[in-house]
Amino acid sequence: MKPRTIEEAMQAMKTILSEEDHAEFIAMKKDELIRLHSGLGRWIRNNWGLWEEGPLFGYMKMKGFKHPDDMSQALIHEYWNRMNNLPSTLEEEVAEYAKYWKDKGIDEPC
Repeated sequence: MKPRTIEEAMQAMKTILSEEDHAEFIAMKKDELIRLHSGLGRWIRNNWGLWEEGPLFGYMKMKGFKHPDDMSQALIHEYWNRMNNLPSTLEEEVAEYAKYWKDKGIDEPC
């Protein structure tokens, strides 16, 4: 079943990563997580309906995210934060991505 909320996505992340991948993921530095964009991030975008504007897309859009790439990276960051007992950075990421798209002169990237 495709997750519909961030909480459901966090639970699903536990099931899609092998024990080895999970340990490697947790050990990464936050600035290294961008390396997951084309692998895990693509998997999230394609399998959780972010390109098809499914329920998780709508939920993330309601939170302020505008593009599936931003959404998948934010989900990766949120999971990493939680697994490393760090506070959420979702609100900061919404603001960063909004500024990025505004600076590009794009109101709705999708």
